[in-house]
Amino acid sequence: MPALSKQTSSDCAFVLGDDGLATWSDTHADAWIGLLETHKRLTRALDAELEAEHGLTISALEALGRLAAAPGRSLRLSALASECGLSLSRISRIMDALQARGLVERRAVADDARAVEGHLTDEGLELVTCAQKAHFQAVQRIFFEQLSGGEIKTLAAVFSRFAPRAAEACSTAED
Repeated sequence: MPALSKQTSSDCAFVLGDDGLATWSDTHADAWIGLLETHKRLTRALDAELEAEHGLTISALEALGRLAAAPGRSLRLSALASECGLSLSRISRIMDALQARGLVERRAVADDARAVEGHLTDEGLELVTCAQKAHFQAVQRIFFEQLSGGEIKTLAAVFSRFAPRAAEACSTAED
């Protein structure tokens, strides 16, 4: 990570004080801290609803959704972890919990004895279908209904610069 340097421009995101501590400008603090706080609050609220209604976390729902969208409703756990942006150990713990509920099965990969794939069961497919519908409705209510159409377009334009084609990559898992 690059070292912080003293900034003097009026449009700079931060300034270094005489004590060496960095401070965001008011506008940049509103943008950055606002993004972080919004993500934290939305994630907590959505996780709480999913847990209460379906006994799932957002990460577990994503894993189930990606398995549902995969050919044969199966993926190698390493691929599933990568697609979900999680470590293999984290996806393994999620799979343990889902397997205990009969929602997924672990299966050996025929052509690679070291590899394991996750397979979505019929019960898992039933739950993910129901949970995704409820989750999408919650996102609509908690997030999108708070914004105008123009604000949604602005957010899409801004965030697509940081994660190009992100929606395209997730669309099969969350449709």
